[in-house]
Amino acid sequence: MKKLFAATIILLAVAEAGLSQNINWRSLGEDQRNIIHLNFGYDYGVTAEAGYGRMFTFIRPVVVGVDFSVPMGENLVDDFKAKIGAQIEVVEMGGFSATLRIFSIFRRYENELVRIVSFGSELGLVAGYYSPTWHAAGEFGFDKSIVSHLKHSDVMRSSYPRIRNGWYIPSGGHFYYGIQAGKTLGESLDLSFRVGATEAQHIDEQAAVPYYLQLGLGIRF
Repeated sequence: MKKLFAATIILLAVAEAGLSQNINWRSLGEDQRNIIHLNFGYDYGVTAEAGYGRMFTFIRPVVVGVDFSVPMGENLVDDFKAKIGAQIEVVEMGGFSATLRIFSIFRRYENELVRIVSFGSELGLVAGYYSPTWHAAGEFGFDKSIVSHLKHSDVMRSSYPRIRNGWYIPSGGHFYYGIQAGKTLGESLDLSFRVGATEAQHIDEQAAVPYYLQLGLGIRF
């Protein structure tokens, strides 16, 4: 019972879809290697996200960046997710493009029962058609919480006196799949849209509403 209860709490903390920046490689100019993005949507709750990316060209174009997202609620600092990583265009052929996403993720979740901090990773693939003025693509990825630390409150201890603080390895993961599209506005703005579904790593851990939705604004300079 104790392990089941703890696993359920961990699942609530780590089961977040990997919202992140949508990049249209064809709209990025040589003098526009910096990207700021602002996203808003549903991600197991209403979520706001901001981030920054910088484009480099090695063998293939790479955008290295950081993202920070919070669920909209009374105490914004109680729960958040921070990501650092890169998106690499691995294939470009005519209008077709395929992008590999690799991120490290740090999450924090707290309620009246427990505080959880979690370290994990995300690996994803985006592929579709890209032009200088718009793009449309499909996406698929896996978000894995590798290790989580639980610190229980006095309220939890009063109900479960034998429960212990500590690290849990591994502590959850989920697949996500969906579509995304974007439209370039003027010389430096991009509007984007993402919608899709998630599927927990274990069949008995599915979320009540396993879908995600995101609207985004990108600023290139």
